[in-house]
Amino acid sequence: MNPDASPWSALQRIESWAGEVRVNLIRLAAIIAFYGYHLINYFAIRDANVTPDYHAAVTALILLWSCAIVLLHLCLSRRFVPPWLKFAATVWDVLMVTGLLMLPDGPRSPLAVLYFLVIAAAPLRLSLPLVYVATLASMGGYLIALGYYAFVLVGYEQYYANPAVRIPRTQEIIFLLALGAAGLLAGQVVRQIRRLEQGYPVTAAPTSET
Repeated sequence: MNPDASPWSALQRIESWAGEVRVNLIRLAAIIAFYGYHLINYFAIRDANVTPDYHAAVTALILLWSCAIVLLHLCLSRRFVPPWLKFAATVWDVLMVTGLLMLPDGPRSPLAVLYFLVIAAAPLRLSLPLVYVATLASMGGYLIALGYYAFVLVGYEQYYANPAVRIPRTQEIIFLLALGAAGLLAGQVVRQIRRLEQGYPVTAAPTSET
């Protein structure tokens, strides 16, 4: 029997496309919301931490991210959905989040929680391998951001000599464990959907009324 003809494969193919469309729309809405808040901080509130260089770097990353959204929309609207597309989109999201964390303040920034959104979006494509990639890529991206912050932005000697700029090891480990736990939960979502599609081997007997 051809595995591509199984009901799960058909459902996965259709819902993967539909999930990718929804994720792309949510991605666009999230970028508009986050970048809009950034613009308010820069132009209205005039936050001292948001320097012109920081604003330019954030804007460049947002433009790159937006270009990917447009390209992905063109692919999806033409039903061009090769198997690697969802992996490329997810890895790109991780790269963009990591790029944001390589700016001043590094992984100390609250933007680090965006990794959880990348993992949360993976189950919508009904792909366990994608959940694994999203989780491992997010953990790797966070480690890269940590290394860049410690060895490039701050400097090795200054980082370990000054507790004010050092990120506690406990915080780093807990964040990584939380990313891993989020990936496990996301994987369970895909597994449960597959069980529902395949049906249960037993059915619950109706309760008798007395």
